[in-house]
Amino acid sequence: MGLPSASTYPAATRGHTGLDLRHLRRCLGRFTTGVTVVSYRSGEGMRGVTVNSFTSVSLDPPLVLVSIARGAKAAVALRDAPFTVNVLAADQLDLAWTFAGRPVDGARVRWDSRVGGVAHLRGSAAWFECAPWDAIDAGDHVLFLGAVVAHDQRQVEPLLFQSGKFRALGTELGAGPGRQADPLSWIQHRLHAQRLTDDGARAVLNQL
Repeated sequence: MGLPSASTYPAATRGHTGLDLRHLRRCLGRFTTGVTVVSYRSGEGMRGVTVNSFTSVSLDPPLVLVSIARGAKAAVALRDAPFTVNVLAADQLDLAWTFAGRPVDGARVRWDSRVGGVAHLRGSAAWFECAPWDAIDAGDHVLFLGAVVAHDQRQVEPLLFQSGKFRALGTELGAGPGRQADPLSWIQHRLHAQRLTDDGARAVLNQL
């Protein structure tokens, strides 16, 4: 099969590469991610930004990476600054929206911290406190590498994001040979996912 010609896509949506950027965004959205809030200190106290572009980079030394839109305030505040990556739990959807610039009434933002550290969100599935390692300009985003100096986790389900909607974990597929998933468990997961899904959701990064 040959590659599509430039005329395949409307010219108004093509970037300088000739790609249809809206279609590219939809394709990228098929990749399911977790949802994080990157917290940092500012002159006005603790601040945070919702980010779903987060990855581990190295175990030795322990490095993680977050990608922040260049136009976000956090892209300035995180330059040479320590930060904490909070992996949100499935019951923290209100925090995901709140730190994406769309505050939810009644959202409970509760901070915990260790002495001298950058605060993390109470109730998160995991958190990674980081010292600044490097910042890399990458198109319309800035990639911030952090060296992990403290971390912890809880045995709770994480919040997920895929195709512009928040989601919950589904059925575990790696049960092993000769074992079948519990049908009741599958139904419970689907009902839980439906409750968490916001049909009017837009991509989290659109809110930055």
